[in-house]
Amino acid sequence: MESIIKSNPNPMNKANISLPQSKFPQLLRFKKGEQILEQGQLFQGYFLIKSGLVKTVRSLEPGNSTLLSIKDQGEFLGEFYEERAEKRLSYSAFAMEDHTLVEMIQLEEHPNQKLLRIIHTLQEEIHTARLRLERILFQDAEFRIISVLKDLGERFGEKYGDETLLKLPLTHEELAKLTDTSRQTVTTILSGLKAQNKINYSRGRILFRNIHQLKTPNS
Repeated sequence: MESIIKSNPNPMNKANISLPQSKFPQLLRFKKGEQILEQGQLFQGYFLIKSGLVKTVRSLEPGNSTLLSIKDQGEFLGEFYEERAEKRLSYSAFAMEDHTLVEMIQLEEHPNQKLLRIIHTLQEEIHTARLRLERILFQDAEFRIISVLKDLGERFGEKYGDETLLKLPLTHEELAKLTDTSRQTVTTILSGLKAQNKINYSRGRILFRNIHQLKTPNS
């Protein structure tokens, strides 16, 4: 049985990996691009990300989908909806890195503290969804793209002096879905920021010259 990976201290919205664990945790390992959850499947429990990055995707109709979020170590997967007295997963989830490790937590196995953490995580997801809706309703595309870039950089970036390097395998198409804009708009905004020497980017990498000085429009 694989050993549990210990984490560094997490922000409020992250699970405390040091909470009591089941004697025989159900650990699953995924390669980059492999599916962890499938939208519409019966809900059987939550998944706790032990290592790696995971993206959640919701299919809206055949051939059309949106990128909901990017999750990392200490966060939970497993939002569901009710259908004919059954609980079904409301989104799919895919590993973004090799050696992504998740722990499956059966409903009947929840220690009280872990259950409270799951509830807190779901509350955070509701809050994030509300903020995203407000951005769509009240903020323009440039604001949404820059604010999401800053959020990703602050969450996942590596600091090198004033610069921040974000290594995230997101295409312009995926960034467009995450910001509810178009791929063409994302490319235009990124090119503009690069021309102003605020960022530099290549495939899967964005270098922020000074992320704290990256201003959203009208800020």
